[in-house]
Amino acid sequence: MILDITRHKFSEAIATLLLFVIAATVAVATLYYAPRSEVLSGDYAPLGELLFSFRVAHPVWSISLFALLYLYAVLRLSRATVRVALYPQGTLAAISLCAVALFGVVVSADYPLLIVVALLVSEAFGRLLYCFGPAVRPHYLFTAMLALGTMPLVDSALLPLCVVIAIAVVLMRLTLRETAITLVGSLLPTFVYCYVMWLMHNSFSDTLMSVWNLSYVAVESVGGYFTPTRIIFLGIMLFLQLATTLLYFTSSVTVTRATRDMWRVLMVAFVVLVATLFVVRMPLPSVIVAIALLVAVMLPMLFVRAGSLQTLVIYLLLLLSSLSVVISF
Repeated sequence: MILDITRHKFSEAIATLLLFVIAATVAVATLYYAPRSEVLSGDYAPLGELLFSFRVAHPVWSISLFALLYLYAVLRLSRATVRVALYPQGTLAAISLCAVALFGVVVSADYPLLIVVALLVSEAFGRLLYCFGPAVRPHYLFTAMLALGTMPLVDSALLPLCVVIAIAVVLMRLTLRETAITLVGSLLPTFVYCYVMWLMHNSFSDTLMSVWNLSYVAVESVGGYFTPTRIIFLGIMLFLQLATTLLYFTSSVTVTRATRDMWRVLMVAFVVLVATLFVVRMPLPSVIVAIALLVAVMLPMLFVRAGSLQTLVIYLLLLLSSLSVVISF
């Protein structure tokens, strides 16, 4: 297999993805097979609590669905980068990079919640990337906003991302129809949940405030998730993202306006997520998963501009640091 991932054929990229799906599935099955006696600890957003309960009640189904969602999330997001020509040259590097990045952040006791966050991030941004051409596709915009609006129901720490990206899309498009689609799509999941709870004789307003609340914490402690090897992996990812950002700004004049809008949205989302780590009372794994996927989407810009030897060294460094997260357990 070619280690220069910028030259991967589809078969090689898929083989890399499948290897990481299998490795991640084996890891969560070995390390986090939930006993039925496990009880809920910590506070969850509404869908987060359901995911935890499902993991405890149906551990085999949870692990099986984890593998399928891992595969789909990576393909959903990386496919969009190829279709919209996000990089200076065509490459399938995003498939391998998303697979590696997700492996380093999703293997955790909260793996059902984290893989659903990865799915929502992939759906939201994978569809949103199609919406910056001369003619926006309303169904892509609406479904992207639905995924974005569902994020606070899974983990309320993702609320700032939902709000800021919705505002950014409205400001970039500035048409009445697309503004309406954006607002309806992003607010509909919360409205539906509050309406269902109201039908169950709960207060609509109290339910709304409980959803839009940044005080939820994950069941796993910060120390349990942020191991030394995972911190090293995240540090490498952030350093590579800094290099990618600098490289993009030195060559942004050579890309089309639509491509610049895509990069603006990705970078705004990245900045919002990093800022969220300082807003919530503790750095939440769901925010880290979203950051890792967005960084993986932007990293191919660095890889296609680097030489073959540099690409190989960077990829091996990223690969080894990702694998070491699980090996250290």
